[in-house]
Amino acid sequence: MRKTLLIVSLAFLGVHGSGCGATCDRIEKDRVKFLERVAVNEDTHMEVTIPFATADDLISRQVSKMKPMDIKVPGMGNYGSYFGKLSIKPRGVKLRPARENHVGLRLKFDVRESGKKVFTMSVDTEIKPKIDLDKGVVAIGFGPKDLKSVKPKMSKGAKKDLGGRIYKKIPKMARTLVPRKFVDQAAGSVVSFLVSSFYKTFKDKLLPKMGDLSRFELQLPDVPVRKLTIRSFGKAGGGLRLLLVTDLPVRKGIVPDDENPTVLPDGLIAVRTSGSTLAQMANWAMAKGLVPDRYDKKGKPRKDGELRPGLDWIPGKRPMKIYLWDLDKPCMRVDMGANAKVSIKGDKVEIKATDAKVENVDASAFTKAGVWFYALWKDAIKMSKKTSSEMRFKVAGQKMVSKVVMAELEDDELTVGLSLVAEK
Repeated sequence: MRKTLLIVSLAFLGVHGSGCGATCDRIEKDRVKFLERVAVNEDTHMEVTIPFATADDLISRQVSKMKPMDIKVPGMGNYGSYFGKLSIKPRGVKLRPARENHVGLRLKFDVRESGKKVFTMSVDTEIKPKIDLDKGVVAIGFGPKDLKSVKPKMSKGAKKDLGGRIYKKIPKMARTLVPRKFVDQAAGSVVSFLVSSFYKTFKDKLLPKMGDLSRFELQLPDVPVRKLTIRSFGKAGGGLRLLLVTDLPVRKGIVPDDENPTVLPDGLIAVRTSGSTLAQMANWAMAKGLVPDRYDKKGKPRKDGELRPGLDWIPGKRPMKIYLWDLDKPCMRVDMGANAKVSIKGDKVEIKATDAKVENVDASAFTKAGVWFYALWKDAIKMSKKTSSEMRFKVAGQKMVSKVVMAELEDDELTVGLSLVAEK
């Protein structure tokens, strides 16, 4: 089971009272109504931005390990004897902007003669990532068929560079019999061969292996994702954006900025989400039994605890809302509001409620008096939630995990910066 994004802990010190003005039946129905809320909008609930440079570096490290593949060029005639062993060496794969729900790829190669790079060759294609929302996996990769109709591009002066290298290898005495233009023509036939027969020549041996080493997989955050849109951009080095919509009853999501996408320094992966989404992820985790959903009046998780918490986020003064239901007589519901403070604790992001205050109580008059009196003399009501920002990636079978580097909470939105390290 994937690790949950949210682990909720509450500290709520003894609220006592007696009497039962508000019926337990009504309080219980109120709790059920809260739990049965449904999604209310199509806002983007979470945005994950992966800089192209970060993905390119991981992919190219694997691709560059490939050994060169020999190239046999037909029709070289008498000039073929002057050429040493020709080969092609994969150098890397770069992600590029593409239309929505697609990813552009540029494959880069070095063309070698006798083991020395002479010129470069690149191939551009566009692929549609494979998305499995049930498993929460997005896979970016290509196969030989994705390159069937592409036309390779050679670096400027490729024919001249190869011709010049070969001409220097011809003995001086023989150069009078081998004009340079004929050598350049032979070099041109090498370049033309690569352009015209790229797919046929490399589809069986080179491209499948390269495709395997270029495969980039992302494990989505552990939330019930209903819709995923992929967009890319070219500004600030470019990047890939995953826009997630969940099944959660989020009040307000975020607004993806296509003109000024979220770009963090040092190639960090950015995870941006709204406060409302964070609150609903916590409720979802409790409902699924991933974290405790009942506490005693000392704030300790207990299977038979009296207090059943719920979270919400309403922009404004004290936006973090903490709801507590007590379904045992005397039944009551206590609503608290708090400000939020974000920090990094180890490999997790921690959001703590500060300045928590009771904002409403649904209970008997006597019980209400006890709660309000408590609020007047005790300001230590706290709520904290730890969100594991760990996201998992896989490049050519190498598992990578994310590490929290920075976190900022501003304007009802949380932005987390992640770096990637190889999983041990």
